[in-house]
Amino acid sequence: MEKLEGLENIDKVEEFIKLTKAALKDEEKYKLWNASKSMYGIYGERDKGTYMVRPRFTESKISLDNLISFLDLAKRYGDKRLHLTTRQDIQLHGNKKEDLVNLLKELKSKGFLTKATGGDAARAVIAPPTTGFEEEIINVAPYSKAVTRLILETAAFMFLPRKFKVAFSNKEENNLYVKIADVGFEAIEKDGVKGFKVFGGGSLGINPREAIVLKDFIKPEEALYYVVAMRNLFNEHGDRKIRGKARLRFILIRLGEEEFLKLFNNYLDDLYKKVGDKYRNILLEEIEKYKNPYEVKPVKEKEKFIKKFNIVKGKIEGRYGYYIRLVKGDISLKEGEKLVEFLKNLNYKVEIRLTSHQELFIANLKRADVYALENLSSKYSKKRFFSSLSCIGNTICNPGILDTPPILEMILNYFKNKQRLASYLPKIQLSGCPNSCSAHQIAELGFQGKRKKDGAYFNVFVGGRFKTDGTITLNSSVGELKAETIPLFLEEMAKILKERKITYEDYSKQDEFIELVKKFEGVI
Repeated sequence: MEKLEGLENIDKVEEFIKLTKAALKDEEKYKLWNASKSMYGIYGERDKGTYMVRPRFTESKISLDNLISFLDLAKRYGDKRLHLTTRQDIQLHGNKKEDLVNLLKELKSKGFLTKATGGDAARAVIAPPTTGFEEEIINVAPYSKAVTRLILETAAFMFLPRKFKVAFSNKEENNLYVKIADVGFEAIEKDGVKGFKVFGGGSLGINPREAIVLKDFIKPEEALYYVVAMRNLFNEHGDRKIRGKARLRFILIRLGEEEFLKLFNNYLDDLYKKVGDKYRNILLEEIEKYKNPYEVKPVKEKEKFIKKFNIVKGKIEGRYGYYIRLVKGDISLKEGEKLVEFLKNLNYKVEIRLTSHQELFIANLKRADVYALENLSSKYSKKRFFSSLSCIGNTICNPGILDTPPILEMILNYFKNKQRLASYLPKIQLSGCPNSCSAHQIAELGFQGKRKKDGAYFNVFVGGRFKTDGTITLNSSVGELKAETIPLFLEEMAKILKERKITYEDYSKQDEFIELVKKFEGVI
């Protein structure tokens, strides 16, 4: 992209809103706005003439009042739905250009900024939606908040060579996104001391790369130094000429692990010398003022845990977290209003959190209300397979190749009357192009789309190793299937799993799984 005069000054929300207003009438201002809008979470929606707007969510939380407001914004400005993403965001779709100024102002008045939610900037900071609520090593919410604060309070995390992603995990079971991040922090305990294992240089997309270990153990209050040092390295060594090779992982690929680590440590040492305790103090301040409402309280008698895949036991006895699995990641106005009414009628406080799997997580529910919410939710949400997800699709996404939501809907509808067979199937994740927006390389079963002369096809991604103490191994392609063939392939696999009484996890590691893919490659 050609660098425009004045673009480097568009780092404040108020300035960007003024620019958005000016861009409606002034052609030169429009050029400047068009070059900067993606870094403020605004994307044109293909040929529709409308725009998607992506606000930033701190700690992946949204209050009930704000959920009500977002539904109202979708009703007045957008296409009457909220779309949840795989980076713990909510996107507002179908907004007209002439409404963008008012929409941005209304979001800002409610404390929501779109700064650095897209484009060549630091994206949403990933943290488990269960942190603080469940048993864990470190509650990473204040750490996530501190990084977000840095991103929003400075211009340093904008105008980077490409997107930059940070992730935290509160324990080993939730560390997957940490190991595919530009910088990732896994909460660990070593010799009775709690801290972070730090990863770096990972990301998905074309030529994906697992992160490497930057440091086996650091004190928690050192985390910000690693984020800023990696940002500095990326800013100065990222490829600004070839966009397809601009992500941080390509520096790691180019230099190799040993040289990359040496370079990173130089940046880290320089940062400590230049700023002293600055970032340590920022983080300690955030930790000090953070109040977690979900601390353990003594109980006389323990309640029997509800064992279901979408329910999490809280630290407080008798309190649970519930994942609302949304078909295609969408909340319609009708579904949203029904959920709002349910939560309004509770006589105690709950929290709504966004997940990295296009879901809502409701924390702090009482046992009876878990069952009530389950009855309120879509029946699809009660089986893992029906919580499958896809990217937004090419009718909205400009670089997209396939329109994946209808394809996912076709697959799910095929099993609508085959519920028992569906219970044997894994969750699937469909990306419409190599950009990996549904994270197919870390899915139980992933599909990456492409177009041929005779229609839509998907490469089948499987074989990754994610449950390890070290670095992960990403899924790889083992064949391709035509879109219409995927339900037939899944049905055949479900029958095999049922008859042999074998889990998908075990079956997918066998050569026979690849043979089954090959069997359906020529089926139309």
